[in-house]
Amino acid sequence: MNAALQIYLDLAAGIIILAVLFDVFVTVFSTSGAGPLTDSWTRLLWRALLAIHRHRPIHKVLAFTGPFMLLASIVVWYVLIGSGFLVIFAAHPASVIDSTTGLPVGLVQKLYFTNTTISSLGYGGMVPSHFPWTLLATTSTFIATLVLTVSISYVISVIGAAIERKELAHGIFGLGETLSDIIDSSRLDEPQSSLQTYITGIANTIDSHAVKHLAYPILKYFHTPQANSSPARAILLFSDAFFVLGLRPSDKRPPLGVQRLVESSIRNYAHITQTVISPQVPDQQPDRLMENAHESGIAEDAALKERLDAYLPLRRRLLALCYEDGWHEH
Repeated sequence: MNAALQIYLDLAAGIIILAVLFDVFVTVFSTSGAGPLTDSWTRLLWRALLAIHRHRPIHKVLAFTGPFMLLASIVVWYVLIGSGFLVIFAAHPASVIDSTTGLPVGLVQKLYFTNTTISSLGYGGMVPSHFPWTLLATTSTFIATLVLTVSISYVISVIGAAIERKELAHGIFGLGETLSDIIDSSRLDEPQSSLQTYITGIANTIDSHAVKHLAYPILKYFHTPQANSSPARAILLFSDAFFVLGLRPSDKRPPLGVQRLVESSIRNYAHITQTVISPQVPDQQPDRLMENAHESGIAEDAALKERLDAYLPLRRRLLALCYEDGWHEH
């Protein structure tokens, strides 16, 4: 193998290793979403599954996809790092030798050497011949161990956040599973309503939920096959209910502070949480919101129409997140 080709292979392998490290860093440590590599393949897979899901529901497959992506991300990182170091060792015939004979080994033996080295199992029958290969072998072990360690911590955090997603959905659906149920049960206009503390807690949890979607971007692929465990459905229902409650006369509305806190939390969730599909999904006609407004004694006029028009862009965003979660609206 000529020197020019060796340089090209070394550069290509180095770029692969650095790209993986950057992807791991962004995915695990940043709060701006997944790294470019992880973001690309997970988006493509989820879009493909949602396309199938729209024609034939596959809730069980979607429920399996999130944990699969989490495990596959670690495997992809590990395999690419190993492949990068293998290319470097393979490009240099004398980089790895047989510990018994002292002779250079072939590609298959270098593959075995790379796997045992990055897995920290030791060199075995093959060893790096001399400097800089001894340093490169040590570096490969350090990098692979680092990636595996942070990946395990990431897995634990994501699983914990996935459990909190279900708790959030159950907390909202505990108020009611329909728009009318929540409106009827939310007597927040009463001065000492015990629900005020409960609602405030839900709003704070929605804020936390939005931030965790940035910290753990793969979290949005943790689908639940039960409709009443979907946080996206729950938040859309919660938002619709508080929109209608906010239309009531001033003496019948929730306290201003509670209303503002809920609206702020929902807006943060809608705009922070990224979607893998376009927000411009087909929205249902807002007739149901108008019907519930009428049932609450709110007359239809120009002011009501204006407030509804102002709310619909936010609702479309929430609806897109609901569709992304594999569910239709309530």
